Amino acid sequence: MKADEKQYLEDAHRLRQYATFEKFSDAELQRLARVAHRTSTSAPLPLIHEQTPSDSCYILLSGEVGVYVGRDRIAVLGPGEVIGESALHRGKLRSATVTTMGPAEVLRIERDELSRALEEIPALREIIDASVARHVPVDLPPKPKPPRTKLGAAIHTELVERFEQAADGAGVDVADALEDAMAQWIERNTAT
Repeated sequence: MKADEKQYLEDAHRLRQYATFEKFSDAELQRLARVAHRTSTSAPLPLIHEQTPSDSCYILLSGEVGVYVGRDRIAVLGPGEVIGESALHRGKLRSATVTTMGPAEVLRIERDELSRALEEIPALREIIDASVARHVPVDLPPKPKPPRTKLGAAIHTELVERFEQAADGAGVDVADALEDAMAQWIERNTAT
């Protein structure tokens, strides 16, 4: 038996362990294993980057992955999970970053291979559709606004110097004087 064939059989056997693939025949699991490329990592490895085009999906064989939106971890997924299929299926940019959290093995399936496999393996279409339904993009609550913000505006240096001198002369902190001036300007220019 060739080394590749042995690996395909091993990957198919491993997929059989997960409930996700219970409806697959042995032949379908072997077909899926043949279109996938196995990758192993001993350290955290980003698989998917948020806001990038989708070109592949993954099946986690071992280890765990963290799913992040921005810097917020929104989920941890384990073996048997299909990852990255939502954006691939919808043809949109990735809505999250997915990174292995340590040692892990994954099967990577390229877009074209997945398209062909979806036509040939009805059970694969079922799990992809179910996974897409579960992995609806998450709307996180807005982050709290910081109590202070820098003002991104260019102001004539002479005006800034006069303002600083006036605040200093009044014994008021420049930031406090600026807040007061802004509040008064808003009050004068807001229709009530």
